[in-house]
Amino acid sequence: MNRGFLSNSELKSFQGRVYYGVVVTMLLVLALAVIFPFLYAFTSGLKGSTEIFTSGLNIVPENPQWENYKTAWVEFRLAKLFKNSMVIVTGSVVLQMTISCLAAYSLSNLKPIGGRIVMIGFLLTLMVPAIAYFVPLFVTLGNLPVLETSLLDSYWGLWLPYAVSAFTIFVLKNFFERIPGEIIDSAKIDGASSLQTFIYIVLPLSRSIIVILSILSFTGIWREYLLPLLIISNPEEQPITVRLIYLADNYGVNIQMAAAFTAMVPPLLVAIILQRFMRDGLTIGFSK
Repeated sequence: MNRGFLSNSELKSFQGRVYYGVVVTMLLVLALAVIFPFLYAFTSGLKGSTEIFTSGLNIVPENPQWENYKTAWVEFRLAKLFKNSMVIVTGSVVLQMTISCLAAYSLSNLKPIGGRIVMIGFLLTLMVPAIAYFVPLFVTLGNLPVLETSLLDSYWGLWLPYAVSAFTIFVLKNFFERIPGEIIDSAKIDGASSLQTFIYIVLPLSRSIIVILSILSFTGIWREYLLPLLIISNPEEQPITVRLIYLADNYGVNIQMAAAFTAMVPPLLVAIILQRFMRDGLTIGFSK
């Protein structure tokens, strides 16, 4: 069986086995380096308030206190905070993928007049740090032009800014352009409109890359702190990343770590459950 970067004949040689062992060892070290922070956060939530400050790594707690996670769940009202975060993230991801797919399809297949200029405008926004336009964005959301209404303390104040992603549009545009033109032409010959071609041909062929971008969008928006802090001032509607900061000072570090690890679970589960689509999407992207 081939090992990916080594053939069977190379693996049988001494140099091949040494090279394979070195690479596997390096990958294991990197895997441990990535997993360690999550493991440390999990076990810290099981420790006592003083044990967590003892010197050394002390990954395994002397007397696991599972009630810390129950306390964090109840005292921090994590169920309510998870609901708020899921509403914000789900609405943002759905809007972002809908708008990005439509925009990318228009720029790649419909070839509108000035499409290149529009794409350059999108790419220029990637060069501007997000924090540089927080003040103009806050002012705009506080009094929308023409509509003369405020989106502050409203989830729409987060959904709309997150709905447009230049990076997502750029990636999808490049992917759509790599779909064989014969497939698009066949759909047109059969009488399919541009919208029907988009829905029944382009989207199914792009499922893997759309899933990858959705996962990246989900994890990115889930960990957002500054913009939700500025837009949502009502404690009952704030996401978990914002509200935990205010609540954490009233509890011990072990309870804080238990709540923080619990807050990391949803994006981890999304990445683990959908990793097959991520692998397939990356394979398609490199094979075309």
